[in-house]
Amino acid sequence: MTSKLFDFSYFPVLQTERFTLRKITTEDIEEVIAIFTDPDVLRYTIVEPPCDNREEALAFIQWLQEHMFDRHTGLRWGITFRDQQKLIGTCGFHIYTEHHRHADIGYELLPAYWGRGYMTEITHFMVRWCFENLNLHRIQGDCTAGNIGSERVMEKVGFKLEGIWRERDFEHGLFVDIKQYGLLRREYLPGE
Repeated sequence: MTSKLFDFSYFPVLQTERFTLRKITTEDIEEVIAIFTDPDVLRYTIVEPPCDNREEALAFIQWLQEHMFDRHTGLRWGITFRDQQKLIGTCGFHIYTEHHRHADIGYELLPAYWGRGYMTEITHFMVRWCFENLNLHRIQGDCTAGNIGSERVMEKVGFKLEGIWRERDFEHGLFVDIKQYGLLRREYLPGE
């Protein structure tokens, strides 16, 4: 564990081998719209309210700041290649509680970048950062049954399927099962 826990006094910028994870700003409105209106991204996701215009995208960006970051319940990074500024996806943690030492993670990536190991690299980095900087005991991730890409990312990072919530969510006119994956600190950082 690091000597000082992350305290939300600044927005951390992270760099993996290939990517920069940075704050999403109003300059990213067009990319936010592109990500959250892509039918393949939305296939297993419901974005409410939808981010299909500039006003809604701006409201989403403000919500990330005011309702997650400012309240210390989570943060969402924009994903860019290290040498570029254009967002290709987002990732982050939410439902963070310091007392219970757990958080949920989530991510989206434009389909043009699927199948290249990008999200696995990013998720590994994000998970390590969360364990080390938030002193988490547990991280979980949920995905709609059938979202094989998301399942594979979590499994490659070390998450274990813990259960299925039958018909928990209503997505695209249907009740869908939600798979819950979990990862404990001792499983990801053995010997700590």
